[in-house]
Amino acid sequence: MRESAPMWTFQGSPSPSALSISLDGKFAGVGNKSGLTLLNQNGRPVWTNNKIRRIKDISISTRTGKMSIASAQKVIYLVKRTGEAIWHRELQSSAASTSISSNGDLIAVGTSLGRLIVYDGKGKVRWETHLSNSDFPVNTVDVSSDGQFILAGTDYSNVYLYDRKGEILWAKETSAEVVQTCISSNGDYIGYLTSDRTFYFGVKSSRILWEKTFTQQPVWIDMTQTADFVTVGESSSKVTLFTKEGRKVWGFKPRPSPRGVMASGGGSVFLGGQGGVYKYSLEPYLKRLLLHTNKRIEKAFNENLDTTTAKKYFKTAESSFKSGNHLDFLVSIQQARRSAREARIIESEQTPNERRIERNEMEKAVSSSLENSGEDELMSKLVQLAEMRESGILSEEEFVIAKSKLLNL
Repeated sequence: MRESAPMWTFQGSPSPSALSISLDGKFAGVGNKSGLTLLNQNGRPVWTNNKIRRIKDISISTRTGKMSIASAQKVIYLVKRTGEAIWHRELQSSAASTSISSNGDLIAVGTSLGRLIVYDGKGKVRWETHLSNSDFPVNTVDVSSDGQFILAGTDYSNVYLYDRKGEILWAKETSAEVVQTCISSNGDYIGYLTSDRTFYFGVKSSRILWEKTFTQQPVWIDMTQTADFVTVGESSSKVTLFTKEGRKVWGFKPRPSPRGVMASGGGSVFLGGQGGVYKYSLEPYLKRLLLHTNKRIEKAFNENLDTTTAKKYFKTAESSFKSGNHLDFLVSIQQARRSAREARIIESEQTPNERRIERNEMEKAVSSSLENSGEDELMSKLVQLAEMRESGILSEEEFVIAKSKLLNL
């Protein structure tokens, strides 16, 4: 595994105690004992708020840019993207963790004495509960992007899933203290890391799909909104990507960074340590995913399968990748892969190669015989007919009849 160079570095002081990054990776929040700083997509500070101190956790709303801030000074804050506090609420104990929904209308906070409190966007308490009826810290809390589910983990070796109304869906005893959690945008997939070096990946029902125990304690985990892959900081100098099936697919060596988060769109990760904070691109892996999908579609096509839909999604994914829209890329590339996998056989006696040769010969013959101003339109229609025959929409007989009508044969 090669050491990777960061896209940019921000050297602030003191070391960060909390990090968060927007869905598209274009801005990031850095918190420490001295205050909160917002960085732009080039790693340059936009503003610093020194009134909020001893920051334990940060969460950024993907749509509004608002940030929920958990402070060890027994306060939870909601802050505008411009840096001003919208409201703050005092707590009975230190705020240990926080998370905010995509539209900013639901904010969850876990405290150092075992309470889970959920606020609306105006700072009114929706509901609260005492997890495990104990004073063990709520180390981690995650709100699904759609605001429908809240996943929380405690030092009491328990993980919980609640709905937005405060109804508990399930509680599960874990093998050790829950260090960190992650959840997909709709709550269908969940993940959690325990202090015995084990990461668990499961579904909303609490069923575990796979688990992995590492040789040393991982330092952080995160998941894309689509749950297509999970990032695991296996150590402060090793980041690894796993698919939702648990297969290791990529990784890199960053500069030593014990803290990390991933842009939920899947395009970058944001890491922090004593040397500063760094942004690393995940596009090398996304590019590999693009190339692998293209090969899968080509293979399906050569096996005489209808790849029309797969190619359409692939083209959309390719465009999203070029524009840097990583979330749309992940959605489209998975649709392309699924369409290629489920492609049906084209009912034709000709092989794909024979169909391509005939189509090319037809195009050459027609282009040499057309002389009037409507040749471009006619050529387009003939090509369209050929594509419809290739995809199985037209039978051989229907294709011949339609071509003859166009050419007045």
